[in-house]
Amino acid sequence: MKKIYFLCFMITAQLVIAQIKFENAYLIDQSGNRKDVLIRNGDWLENPSNIQLKDSEASKEYSLGLNEVQEFGFEDGTVFRKFTLDISNYAKDLGKIDNNPDFSPQKQTVFLRQLSAGKLNLYSYYKGTPKYFYAAPGEQPTQLLYRRYYNDKNDLQTVNTYRQQLTRLLNCAGTNYNAAQYSTTSLQQLFDTYNNDCNRVKSSGVGKSKFAVNIVAEAHMLQTSFNSPIYYLDNIKMESKLVPKFGIELEYFLPFNKQSFSVTAAPKYYKYENEYVRVYDVSPHTQTIQLSTSTLEIPVGFRYYNYFTDSSSLFVTLAYQIKTDFEGTISVNSQERELKSGSATSFLFGVGYRYKRLMGELVYAPYRSSSTSYFTDIKTTDVGLSLKYNVF
Repeated sequence: MKKIYFLCFMITAQLVIAQIKFENAYLIDQSGNRKDVLIRNGDWLENPSNIQLKDSEASKEYSLGLNEVQEFGFEDGTVFRKFTLDISNYAKDLGKIDNNPDFSPQKQTVFLRQLSAGKLNLYSYYKGTPKYFYAAPGEQPTQLLYRRYYNDKNDLQTVNTYRQQLTRLLNCAGTNYNAAQYSTTSLQQLFDTYNNDCNRVKSSGVGKSKFAVNIVAEAHMLQTSFNSPIYYLDNIKMESKLVPKFGIELEYFLPFNKQSFSVTAAPKYYKYENEYVRVYDVSPHTQTIQLSTSTLEIPVGFRYYNYFTDSSSLFVTLAYQIKTDFEGTISVNSQERELKSGSATSFLFGVGYRYKRLMGELVYAPYRSSSTSYFTDIKTTDVGLSLKYNVF
């Protein structure tokens, strides 16, 4: 089992490394010189403090940081600029919010990501929480201020100073800036509109997340074993049985690293029937044990995609799976007993390939040992092929 875990980890690590590629880019050094280079584009969730780059495909990789670079950017329009400026941080976790209503800025040197350009540029800085800044071209950015704190009565208060700033700065007729959210989508839309002479435009959607729904049909080989204090039900190991499963998969793509990571949840239902025949030297010579259960299983986990093209990718899945067996039956030589509902858990590992809307995945799930009133050491090994079709 440890070998399987290690193998899945190594595959994932190799895919992550392969996914983040060097792309055509430029940088401006401390002397103001512009240079065309290749930069490893990590589509960073948090703003980087250094970059890995090469002068050409054949040259050696090296690293530059805040002390050497004023600005860098990619062909898709992504731009980072270095500034030394006052930054006010805030906590998002309710348990970490304090009772200080002041913004308490601290001077830092950072790369800001440009979200909108024109008469008034919009920048973002993500370190723990997102912060946003504005500046006219060539000027020092100023932070759009937002903060939450607890007052003397331990009531949560929100300081939305950024809304007053937007009203004063942008002032497009018919726009209610008091409804603006402190988020990339909301602020980028407002600045893009202002920079287009207050005519609404469709924003580029930097950091946009994506939600998908997949129909799932699977074929699995299940092997079950169990023990029992009842002598004729001890040391039972049934042969592998082909079992179809059907369900739906919900997938949410995280808005960073080029949407290579997603969170998945895939409830599936199946009916499992199997039997075991034991041979004795004495009459009745054989004993037939028949098992029948209906099961709902829900794996919840993460998936990583290595994109070859926009429509083709290899992926790996790691999930924690809960299996719930509804009431079933076990028969010994046609004498039937009821089985009460029970549950078991396991990790699920998958490796698959995606082409446009179709996905194929090999999955493996070794269920942990569980017990019921009749049986002990119930174990199931699950190996299968999953086919998925993306509905939207």
